[in-house]
Amino acid sequence: MKVSVLIIASATVLLLGCDQERGDKRVAQQITCVNNLKQIGIEFRIWSGDHQGQYPFNLSTNSGGTMEFCAVGKNGFDSNAFLHFKVMGGDESLKVPWLLVCPQDKSRKAATNWASLRAENVTYRLRTGNNIHEGDPHEVLVVCPVDGNTLHGDGTVTTGK
Repeated sequence: MKVSVLIIASATVLLLGCDQERGDKRVAQQITCVNNLKQIGIEFRIWSGDHQGQYPFNLSTNSGGTMEFCAVGKNGFDSNAFLHFKVMGGDESLKVPWLLVCPQDKSRKAATNWASLRAENVTYRLRTGNNIHEGDPHEVLVVCPVDGNTLHGDGTVTTGK
């Protein structure tokens, strides 16, 4: 009897330790997602500062932007988000493509470089349009569909789940 109780107690401790470890990992990944969004927000502002105060999707391709590639769906998000991010990477504003994948998103794999960036290398959903600019803290710029974290037009990030 004592041996079985000891085995059950040991197994419980191990399982609780695993749950704690998983919880800690999830929290760390949530923080990384928030940091990714903050970095993306900074890079949008840097890009904007170098391009007449405009985000890429509000500037014509003739001027280095991606306005002609905007494809806003019924959900308000642009299905060509990767193209808008890609122009910032090619412009050296957004430094690394792995920032575009939430660490909790197991369905996406980060691009190894900007030239290979495709839609399947981006977790984050981007809103595009003339009403989205860095001066409006209420406008949603980017959302993580995994965590629900939200990057606003002014660069602030609110946490989701």
